Amino acid sequence: MKVYIDGENCRKGLARVLSDQGLIKNERTLINYRLRDLLEDVLASEGIEICYYASKIKLPQGYTPSKAVLNHINVIRQYSRKWIPHLSSQGIEYIKAGSLKVKSSKKCANCGKTQDILQEKGVDVRIAIDALDDVYSKNKKHVVIMSSDTDLCPAMHRIQSYNAHVTYVCFADAPNRAIAAVADETVTISISKARKYLK
Repeated sequence: MKVYIDGENCRKGLARVLSDQGLIKNERTLINYRLRDLLEDVLASEGIEICYYASKIKLPQGYTPSKAVLNHINVIRQYSRKWIPHLSSQGIEYIKAGSLKVKSSKKCANCGKTQDILQEKGVDVRIAIDALDDVYSKNKKHVVIMSSDTDLCPAMHRIQSYNAHVTYVCFADAPNRAIAAVADETVTISISKARKYLK
């Protein structure tokens, strides 16, 4: 069994669930979260191989984002300096894939203003390629996807065509029905499980 995690999706999901319960104030509180313990619990399996995919921040040349976006980028970078070693200490492989790009939004139809937005690109493609390669070349028979990106559905179909089992892991409050329909099984993370591994 190998787990492929869309890092941004996972982190935001955990932050949402735990902040909704009043257990944390912001994502930075997750810095010591026991992610391996959570996944081994919900998947009822120990010693699983886990890969956590995250984006590199990429600022476009000749474009200066707003002060608010620059501050947000600095917060992400500071968080990553602690989060990456913490994941590594749990035996979770951290993989930089794709990029978190800063771009200007379309003009508002009412006021004509634009705003800076952060957009993740490429993580789902890397997860799809790695999972397919592991099934095809390394004969993995059980793939676990923790992502709500429907772009992964075609890769999941192809993985199943090699007689590999696909499990979709999601938070109980926000399953993606399209992915759940493709997966062989869906495992949801309840609020009580998410809470259990918060230090």
